[in-house]
Amino acid sequence: MNRLEEIRKRKAELKAALGKDDADLDAIEKELDELEAEEREIVEKEEKRQAMLERVANGEGKPAAGAGMPGETSPEQRAAEEFFSSHKMKIDAAQTRATLLSGGTLATPTKVSGINDLPGGVCSILDLVTVEDCTGMSADKVAYISADSVAGVATEGQYPASGGSETSSEPTFDYITISPESYDIVSFVSNEISRQSPLNYTEKVKASAFKALRKKVAKKITDKVAASTIADEIIMSSIGADTLRKIAFNYGPDDEVSGGAVLFLNKTDLVAFGDVRGTNEKKAIYEITPDSTNPNMGTIKEGGLTVRYCINPDCTPLTGTTNPSTTATLPTMFYGDPKTVKLDLFGETVIKTSEDFKLTSDMLTIYGKASAGSDLVVKGGMLKISLAKAQ
Repeated sequence: MNRLEEIRKRKAELKAALGKDDADLDAIEKELDELEAEEREIVEKEEKRQAMLERVANGEGKPAAGAGMPGETSPEQRAAEEFFSSHKMKIDAAQTRATLLSGGTLATPTKVSGINDLPGGVCSILDLVTVEDCTGMSADKVAYISADSVAGVATEGQYPASGGSETSSEPTFDYITISPESYDIVSFVSNEISRQSPLNYTEKVKASAFKALRKKVAKKITDKVAASTIADEIIMSSIGADTLRKIAFNYGPDDEVSGGAVLFLNKTDLVAFGDVRGTNEKKAIYEITPDSTNPNMGTIKEGGLTVRYCINPDCTPLTGTTNPSTTATLPTMFYGDPKTVKLDLFGETVIKTSEDFKLTSDMLTIYGKASAGSDLVVKGGMLKISLAKAQ
C-alpha cells in the first residue's frame, strides 16, 4: 500500500470516528488537515511529474539559445515570440486548468507601472472544487444517487423478503448535465510591458487574463450552488450564538457529522460571527483565526466545534439583507464538501491584445474567451443557509 492509499484509508477511519459521541473533534480535524495537506502535496508532485514526462515525450525541454546549443530556442520562448508579434495565443484546457488553480503564481514583470489591483485576490473556491478537462464534449452528464438502497426483512431460505412490511430496494440514480458557457474577459495593463522580453510580456498578459477569468468562474460556481435543486437548505434570519452548530450539524446524513466541509460566506457575515457575544457581553462566542498563508480562508471555533471558512464576495450576506421575494428563499452562505462541486473546462482559452481601446491612456487591453460549466453533482453535497420568503 502506497502513502496515498494509506492517507485515504486513514481519512475513512476518521470519518467513522466522527460518528461516535465521544469523538475528539479538535484532534480529528487537526489530523484531517494534516492528511489533506500531505495528500495535496503528493497529488501535485505526481501531476508535475506527469507533465514533465509529457514534455519529454513531446521533445520539449530543450536548452535555449546560449545554454549549450547556440541558435536554438525553447518552445516557450518560440510561443512567446509568436504571441509578441501576432497578439493572439491559444491555451488548451489542460494548461487553463493548471493556470486557473495556480493562485496567482505566474511570473510577472517588475519595474513596470500599470493599474494597481485592489487589495486581495480571487475567492479560493476555485482551488477547492473538482476540475475536469472536457475538451471535445458538447456537455457533461454526471450521474448521482438520488435515493440510497434499502434492505428488506428476510426469512432464511426465502426470497424476496416475506412476513414484514419492509421490502428491499435498489439505489435510485439521476443526472446533472453540465453544459459549456462562454466567458468573455477584459483586463488592462500598462503598454510599457511591450518593451520587455517576449517571454515576460506573454506571462504578464496571461496572468492578467487568468485573474479576470478566475473571478468570473468563481462567481459562476457560487451562482450554480445557490441555484442547485439537489443542495440541502436551512432557513436562518441572523447570525447568533447557535448558528455554527446548526449549520455543521444540519449538513450530511442523520447518522454522522460529515468532515471535509467548508463554510463559504460573505465577509460581512464573517464580521457578524465575530460580533456575537455570550452572557458575558465582553467575551466573543466565536474564535476566528485567518490562515497565515491564505487570508481568504481560516477557521471559526466555538467550544469543541471548529469549522473551516472561505470568504466569498459572490455570496449574498445573511446579515443586513432582506429577501424581496414572496415565492423563493434567498441563499446566502453555503456549507459542504467543495469536491462535490464540479468545474468542467470545455476547450481552449483564447487571449488577444489590442492597443486601440485605451489608446489615449497608453494602456494595453487584454481580451479573453473561454468555455466552462459548473454545478453541484452530489445530492446534499452542499447545505444552503437561506433567508425565508418574504411574508
